[in-house]
Amino acid sequence: MKTRLDALDSRLRKGLLGPAPRAALWVCAALTLCAFLLLTLTRTLSLAQDEKARLASALMFTLPLALALLFALRIVHEQHGSVAVALLACALCAAGMLARLSFIERSAGDFEFYLADWLQKLSEGSFADGMRQNIGEYNVLYQYILFLITRLPVPALYAVKAVSFLGDAALCGAVAALCGRKSRSSLPAFGAVLLLPTVVLNGGMFAQCDSLYAACALWGLALCLYERPARGAACFALALAFKLQAVFLLPIVAVLWADGKLRIGDALVFLLTLVLAALPAVLGGKSPAQIVSIYTAQTGLYTGLNYNAPGFFGLMETAGLDVYSYGNFAMALAIGVCALLVAWGISRAGRLSRAGYVRLALLLPLLIVFCLPRMHERYFYLADVLGVALAAQDRRMIPAAVLIALASLSAYWALVIPLGGASLMMLAAAAIVLAGAKEGEDAHEP
Repeated sequence: MKTRLDALDSRLRKGLLGPAPRAALWVCAALTLCAFLLLTLTRTLSLAQDEKARLASALMFTLPLALALLFALRIVHEQHGSVAVALLACALCAAGMLARLSFIERSAGDFEFYLADWLQKLSEGSFADGMRQNIGEYNVLYQYILFLITRLPVPALYAVKAVSFLGDAALCGAVAALCGRKSRSSLPAFGAVLLLPTVVLNGGMFAQCDSLYAACALWGLALCLYERPARGAACFALALAFKLQAVFLLPIVAVLWADGKLRIGDALVFLLTLVLAALPAVLGGKSPAQIVSIYTAQTGLYTGLNYNAPGFFGLMETAGLDVYSYGNFAMALAIGVCALLVAWGISRAGRLSRAGYVRLALLLPLLIVFCLPRMHERYFYLADVLGVALAAQDRRMIPAAVLIALASLSAYWALVIPLGGASLMMLAAAAIVLAGAKEGEDAHEP
């Protein structure tokens, strides 16, 4: 009897801890998806009016999980991981999506006051009718998505959040790619971003779509580091086509060009992608001037010095300050910091490691957003994610990643950390990241 148990124990250990065949990965993914779908169907889903809407909603929530599993299990396969690791990766992806579903009934202010109204207007007419109107403050790429949402048999709030969850999965895949396909840090980084509180809350609670532009921007950087510059340029363009906040990372393009990872010809790919993204709207009746005005309107939409962002103006009492003078000073400061960081990167062109690029990619949105006026708390989104990516490659940066995550979370939620304290945490994180760069970034080629 003991011999048989020992033999069974040996077979189980060999089966679970040995390299997982591709078929086993497919089985793990299929079982996870089925279990998640059934679990989702047991939820109340109070906004779904009938069984058809319930099933459609559950299926739509399963799509982000499928994408997350695709990225996670690809990492396991490329690293010749075991079945046990594959099962843990599946559990991680399911847990990340269940965390988002915890807030699925929550309708935050932005959705109630803005998105719901925009969706209503888009649902009342054709695509051309929607494009001819000045609906919302999002660029046309997200307007296309909102129009498609109005045609789905899914409650609008669920559909908007499910799209953001798809962006979350793509963002996690981008972070893993930045760490390196076969790097042991890629799967932990994937999971850490998937469960990062600000990423979960951004789409899950507040129905924001920051993961869409962030995923495109980080895939752009990753593809350039993998020597696929045309694809990288296209991803950078898609990031900008989703949200203006992509400009916080785009200065890194100058360093990539100086390093030979982008070419002048790739600028044409960038421009062509922007044109193609805008083409359906133009054909629908929206003028190019209207498309450009979406960005210019955003720059003048907010007039206060700070909107709960843990940055420079979080360190002071802004009531009564001259918005024009202080705002111009802060913008000049941000431009100067950006120029210094780009110059630092260009001076090390050809010697920057993958971690060096991630460090520079983190410092750009972290310090630019810290200095700029009129910033919202979620504008540190890129810094939140890139902090995790850098910490995964350089363990000395774990304190910086924790400080950034806590400071951002305190601005999202009313934590015990005051805004001034959160701003100091952001500043301390930047100091840690800058200090780490002194030891050099030229150890390895990306």
